[in-house]
Amino acid sequence: MNLFRLWTPNAGEGKNNNVATALFALAGDTLVYLAGAAIIGLGSFILVPIYTRYLTPAEFGVYALVDVTILILVTVTQLGFGVSYLKWFADIEPSRRGELLGSTLAVGAMAATIGGALLALAVAGPWGERWLQTGDRGFAWTLLPLVVLENLQGLLLTDLRARRRAAAFSASALVRLLSIVGASLWFVVVQKQGVTGVFIGRLVGDGIGVLMLTTFCLRSTAMRLEWSMVKPMVPYGLPLVGSGLTWLVLDASGRYFLSYYGTPEQVGLYGAAIKISNIFQIFVVQPFSTAWGGWMFQIVKQPHARVVYSKIISLAVVISVSIALVMASFGPLLFSWLTAPAYFPAITILPLLLLVRVVQLMDYPVSAGVYLSGKTLGMFFIWLIGLAMNMVANILLVPRYGMLGASIAWLIGEMSIVVLLGLVGQIFYYRLHYEWTPFMLAFFMMVLFWRVKEVIYEHIFWSIIGALTFTFVALIFAYFDIRNAVIRLQR
Repeated sequence: MNLFRLWTPNAGEGKNNNVATALFALAGDTLVYLAGAAIIGLGSFILVPIYTRYLTPAEFGVYALVDVTILILVTVTQLGFGVSYLKWFADIEPSRRGELLGSTLAVGAMAATIGGALLALAVAGPWGERWLQTGDRGFAWTLLPLVVLENLQGLLLTDLRARRRAAAFSASALVRLLSIVGASLWFVVVQKQGVTGVFIGRLVGDGIGVLMLTTFCLRSTAMRLEWSMVKPMVPYGLPLVGSGLTWLVLDASGRYFLSYYGTPEQVGLYGAAIKISNIFQIFVVQPFSTAWGGWMFQIVKQPHARVVYSKIISLAVVISVSIALVMASFGPLLFSWLTAPAYFPAITILPLLLLVRVVQLMDYPVSAGVYLSGKTLGMFFIWLIGLAMNMVANILLVPRYGMLGASIAWLIGEMSIVVLLGLVGQIFYYRLHYEWTPFMLAFFMMVLFWRVKEVIYEHIFWSIIGALTFTFVALIFAYFDIRNAVIRLQR
């Protein structure tokens, strides 16, 4: 059986071929979403070489703390509209969609103004000096408009997703990225304004990005608040805010604990390693999660749906681990390209942070059973348990092991969530057939990497050999796993 027949619909296998068709269609959608998602995420690490060369580790630590706090505030003040808007957009009459967008933006802007003002006042005051351990907080005035603009930006991008305007989505993301890069070069490199220059550059880029989004989205928008339209969206979205907030707190907790038990320099090193691990987040996790959101509820309607879900889990774990190990193999090269020598000690935690990203990707297919049952409130409590595990681990590990302890604590929290999601879905909602072979293969590849890590890091030749080995293993596994699944269903 050749590979073409595995993924081509109606290629002779009849409806049994839906397994391979669904798997390859999901892969195709992931590649389509890769462009827009990658452009949006590029800003999180494309400026790392500039920041790390013109900011000290202590200054970068201040930036990392404030950056993740902005993300948390934007998530909270969006009130879950990023998901509920998509549902309401599909359900209401087309003639009322302009009112929906206008009302959503009005409520989001009001919430963001309150959150941004509180953050700006906190950073500018005495509490900000104790928290950030610096007297240079001239950037505080940028925080209010940053929170508001990034809130509106997220909602406007959601509107483009709802309207399936992929080109406008990607173009807006590209213009924002280029604007941030240009402004940051001016304020950080030329003007040498340090952390303040970083946030001013980001503010300029966000302003230009929102202006462009406005030209795409607001032509037929009714700029007024229809509270009766928005009111039911709030209770629908708030549980999702809880899960999203928990995810961000898991991301931020290590930085907060390092700032409390350690120094801004440690926060800066840890933050730089996170930024580099974001490459995996941008090019693997985000495209997959975007595609998965559209496919998850469609697969259940197909014959052999449970087989498809199981195959996706098997392929996801092996392929994502192999990609993470390929990245880890080039860790020294990535640090030399993206950071200054002062940040090189953080290379020791990069493999762990990449493993965290792998576990985050597994959240999506493993949670299928819970999503299909509609019991999304239960997910919030599972995330709370994971957060509690993370907090306890941080308290125990960070004072003794620093950024290594923070990385392990993050991994413990994420692993707790994935295991609980899988167990709850398996026991109560939608039972899947988990295969041990892919998990054992992924574990074997990770053990192999840790055993030969020092050799791989010695020379680029061995980095290439290691990367090719992990890639070959993943491709061979994927081919035979899909092939064998189709053959079994034909019997």
